[in-house]
Amino acid sequence: MNDVWEAVQPQVTTVIISIVGILATVVLGMLALLQTRVKLWLDSKTSVAQREMIHKIAAEAYAYAEKEYKNQNSASNLKLNAAFSYTSDRLGKAGIKVTPEEIKGAIEKAVQDYKIKQVS
Repeated sequence: MNDVWEAVQPQVTTVIISIVGILATVVLGMLALLQTRVKLWLDSKTSVAQREMIHKIAAEAYAYAEKEYKNQNSASNLKLNAAFSYTSDRLGKAGIKVTPEEIKGAIEKAVQDYKIKQVS
């Protein structure tokens, strides 16, 4: 029996090493896939959090502009510029970089949301 084991041992060792190598490859592949998915998830959550912050700041900016220029009904351009400036400053301080079009869009959404609340 001992002679049989000595004859088979090199093949068994080779098979075991191959299985361990395959398992290690599978585990490393799964970790790489998991890392990619976690990174995508974090990026999407960060983006959502940033979007929420942009809209909150735009709503604040609209309220600020309305208060500052409430006696000047026809000064919508002044209000937009004040809201834009406020939003740009706050987002810059928060380290969020967005295009001017995105800022204007967020402010316009804040205006629409405010108007809807006034009608309701």
